[in-house]
Amino acid sequence: MQVNFQYNFMKLCSKRPDDLPADAVVIDDNDFDACFDILTQGQRNLYVICHHDAMRRFLQCVHRRFIFVKAAGGVVSNPQGKLLTIFRNQRYDLPKGKVEPGETLAEAALRETNEETGLHDLQLGPLILKTYHIYDLYGGWHFKQTSWYKMFCPSRQELHPQLEEGITDCLWLDDNLWRANLEQSYSTMQNITSQIFDPQ
Repeated sequence: MQVNFQYNFMKLCSKRPDDLPADAVVIDDNDFDACFDILTQGQRNLYVICHHDAMRRFLQCVHRRFIFVKAAGGVVSNPQGKLLTIFRNQRYDLPKGKVEPGETLAEAALRETNEETGLHDLQLGPLILKTYHIYDLYGGWHFKQTSWYKMFCPSRQELHPQLEEGITDCLWLDDNLWRANLEQSYSTMQNITSQIFDPQ
């Protein structure tokens, strides 16, 4: 499991990875509060070596420290084999948003993609992955779980970025450029590209 914060991540591992970057922080799972503090204050990637009962203690820490938010989004392709990206707040991103009351994850993913890009009649595919990231909003820390669905846009449509959400452009890109742009963005976007192109 990986938790993202801005441009860095905390990865929960069953053992010490063999190919650790030189600047990575490796820590034991004794204190998840300390782990979150390192992630949010240290601006470095963190690997937490987890032992027995780690997930239960991790979830206890999450529920104590964070407001839990469910969201959903789309990884959209078209008949030309291109992938959709949006440009939000000066960063490349993908369409996503909070799940509304009474809405399924898939319904939320389709609605948010439509609202943020103007695309309609999208064909919903399978759930690709879930990502997790934390953020500070108005002095309250949130833990967001986002469910990402594969989608297909079967027809040529005009794109309409949702300006009030800070989205200034929507673009269809080939695989290489889509991946290159998102890998220069937030850690969550890097997580998505690695899962899609280099699944474990």
